[in-house]
Amino acid sequence: MRVKRRVMITVLAIAAIAVMGCASQPAVQARSARQAAIEAATPIRTEPAGRERPTWLDSVPDSPTTLSFTGTSIRLFPIAVARDNARDNGIRQLVEYYGTIMVEKARTYSALYGITSDVLAPQLTAQQLNERLMQNISQALATRDNYAYVYLNSANTEAFEAYVLMEVDKAIVRRVMDSYGQEQAVDYARRAAAEQDAARRQQLEKAAEFFGGNLSSTLDF
Repeated sequence: MRVKRRVMITVLAIAAIAVMGCASQPAVQARSARQAAIEAATPIRTEPAGRERPTWLDSVPDSPTTLSFTGTSIRLFPIAVARDNARDNGIRQLVEYYGTIMVEKARTYSALYGITSDVLAPQLTAQQLNERLMQNISQALATRDNYAYVYLNSANTEAFEAYVLMEVDKAIVRRVMDSYGQEQAVDYARRAAAEQDAARRQQLEKAAEFFGGNLSSTLDF
């Protein structure tokens, strides 16, 4: 009887240990997941090494003659690829910013003068301006500074989150905008001259006025 009791006690003890082990396993896994998340969010160093976070990451420099902005990359390797990705991001920020302004200005102007979307399509004109800026501005951009955070990825290898401070002469941006605007103004004026319908001709003439002159001034640049 004593032997049976000892066996039962032993079995119960083993079962209790097993239950405790199973119960602690999810907790250990949860701690590991939290630790991994913390490590993934914490850079192991910066590039250049030891440099403090530059002020332009939080406040982009302002100048009457130059346009500055910060491009940001996803985490990539090697650092040259990350910097190229950050530069592409900066260019997209520039063209999308003015594309958004173009949409807003064109919609307001169209509503004011009753111009229908088949005559002046805000989204289309913004897309065309974006393409023109992308083609002509990218070569004029200068990279003024670089910075990167270095992380360890899931494969325990380095990944770079790059930042680049980019600068372009505002006069170049204005010339590209105004050149595009003048081309559009000429095209709308030509179409207006050939239009037989009086109401549509008036819309085309107003669209020509929107683009004519200096488009950069119309977009408050």
